[in-house]
Amino acid sequence: MSRLLLIQCPVNPRLFQQAGASDIDLVPPTDNFHWCLVEHSAYGSDLRVQESGVGPISGIPFADEALVLLPTIDVRLIHTRVPLISGKKLEALLPTLAEPYLIDQRTPLRYQVLLPQAGAAAINRTIAVTSDSWMEWLADQLSPLPVRSISMIPDCLLLDNPQAEGARRTFLLNQVERFMLVSTRDGYDWGAGWIELQDSLDNSLAQEAADTQQQHFEWPWVAPRACAWLKEKTRINLILKPVAQPKKTRTQKRVRWQPKIEWGLWRKPFQLAALSCAVYLAGSAIYLGVLGISNWRWQKTTEETARQHLLNPIAANQPVLPAFIKQAAAKMHILGKDTPGDFVPMAGKLQLLLSNYPSGLLESVTYQTDGLRFTLRNMKGVPDPAKLERHARALDMAVISLGRNEYQLLPYAGLMGEGTRP
Repeated sequence: MSRLLLIQCPVNPRLFQQAGASDIDLVPPTDNFHWCLVEHSAYGSDLRVQESGVGPISGIPFADEALVLLPTIDVRLIHTRVPLISGKKLEALLPTLAEPYLIDQRTPLRYQVLLPQAGAAAINRTIAVTSDSWMEWLADQLSPLPVRSISMIPDCLLLDNPQAEGARRTFLLNQVERFMLVSTRDGYDWGAGWIELQDSLDNSLAQEAADTQQQHFEWPWVAPRACAWLKEKTRINLILKPVAQPKKTRTQKRVRWQPKIEWGLWRKPFQLAALSCAVYLAGSAIYLGVLGISNWRWQKTTEETARQHLLNPIAANQPVLPAFIKQAAAKMHILGKDTPGDFVPMAGKLQLLLSNYPSGLLESVTYQTDGLRFTLRNMKGVPDPAKLERHARALDMAVISLGRNEYQLLPYAGLMGEGTRP
């Protein structure tokens, strides 16, 4: 005799909330697994229901095999035409094929194509759509099961196929408080499930009493039909990953069910953000490169213009601007005029530069051919080097900080590449 374990999964609590059952004190899903232990011989008619109960997975006895019955209300079975493809192409196409049949797609969904019926067209397939987070939670709960093999099917598949000759449509009923869970089978591997109030269900089923029949979920009725299903070996299994056997050295920790965040939905925004950063960095690099080339061309043009006006040519490897400035200054001195690099004009620039600061700030001044060096006293109101340089640029002057309140005022700011207006 073999031992078969039948397990009825709890309903997703979110469905009761959507049905308006927020005021009902429901049993927590972890403690609401209904189970039944059956002894059979090759799935034959000589089977016996040994024991049954309700509770957590940890209290279920050992068995050779387990068949988990998922309420049909927790799975959307869509029978449609599926192209003859496989692998990642099929996985990418499933959401598009199932979209016309779904109302709420806000939560992450799991899509699974069931195997085709033997003898039927391979293009006619059934797509099982479930909540990804709820199925992950069920898989974690079922992982400690003391069984050798496990499979999961919608409970509507235990009903008779209404497409068979002489079969009648049957409604499988399971009452939870004042609500009734209803499941029905529409074909070989597809059906439907919904939740209704007890009063409205009685009225709706009474209108179809002539063509349909009702069956309440009871283990004496479920056990022989579950054995007949397993005997057919249809290979329909909603559990995607194998259930791991528990380790004896460690205690299994209960994991409370939580909605799963689908990080794959953020892949596209992350890619767009990375592309925007790359475009920004590339644009900045191109802009800086254009500015560098423009500055280099301006400097070369200035040097070539100055070289053309030199009276005494110089070598190509020697700086041109200092020689041109020296030549122009000598010419101005012959005419009896001052140049911007002489002491008097430089002193006037320094006076204008320090006019906005307290008097007595200037400590010493030294005139050299490369500029006017001056030192400021370390007193209240002494300007910061960076602020003084910015103030000089605003006046079309060039000031270089030499450290310790010591500066150098350059004679030709424009030619030295400092203090020019943009």
